Amino acid sequence: MPRDYQSYYKDNIDAIDTKWHQFTEIQFCWIIEKLQSKYNPNDHFSVMDLGCGTGRLLALIHDHFPNATLNGIDGTTLMVFRTQNRLPMGTSVKKHDLNSYQLQNNYDVIISTTVLHHLTNPQSHINMIMAHLSPNGTAYISEFALETLPLKLANKWWTWTQAAHIQAWSKDDFNLMLAKADAKINQSDILNPDWFWKLQIYELTR
Repeated sequence: MPRDYQSYYKDNIDAIDTKWHQFTEIQFCWIIEKLQSKYNPNDHFSVMDLGCGTGRLLALIHDHFPNATLNGIDGTTLMVFRTQNRLPMGTSVKKHDLNSYQLQNNYDVIISTTVLHHLTNPQSHINMIMAHLSPNGTAYISEFALETLPLKLANKWWTWTQAAHIQAWSKDDFNLMLAKADAKINQSDILNPDWFWKLQIYELTR
């Protein structure tokens, strides 16, 4: 079965901002809180959101830090279009397949939220993020956390039944991938948007 996350999100784009709002919002609030502890509201810094979806996180960053330079990549044309319409002129949002995309520049902030389970080589994605942080840059990465039996069983089911889903990880296994990328964990947390989900989220530096 082809691993076609582009088609999956093309068909589920409206669910990002409705059905999955609570799931994404808890991650976005965590990231905004960490950015507020690092930057002042009028600071200038560059942001790259890999898998920017409908652009809600970039829009939140713009609301709190209007001088930040915003960039986004997503693999779905409709996601890119919606993000472009949500953000101010001058924002760079482009369509690329994240399985093959390579950053060309360094950024002060690089974000990847619940993207890695779609990718054929998640280690390469993490390595790229860490390699393209500016000297004092920070990365924010989140993923499912297979810390309960229901989520472990669900992960197997999604792998068998959903073309867009390849693999999720326990916190211990995910930390091994971060270690291979020489990522320093500044802060981490397990978020619980509802009774079922557990999300592992990290603030990383080189």
